[in-house]
Amino acid sequence: MMLGAVRVADMVLADRKGRRFYAVVTDKGHGELWVEPIDRRVTYHNVKPREVVEIWHKRRARNWCSTETRRPAA
Repeated sequence: MMLGAVRVADMVLADRKGRRFYAVVTDKGHGELWVEPIDRRVTYHNVKPREVVEIWHKRRARNWCSTETRRPAA
């Protein structure tokens, strides 16, 4: 899988040596991801692109505007 769109804090489903686990991306390196597994029993902390099965992107606000600074509708 291509890792160009993966960012820190995204969640991935990885399959390493036949074991599937969910993890949060903590850092990106050249050709691999450093992850923090959600399940404490998993000891893998880096995965390669071919081991990533699915990616869930953390929702990021576009054109951020707080509710205090918005003008009321006229």
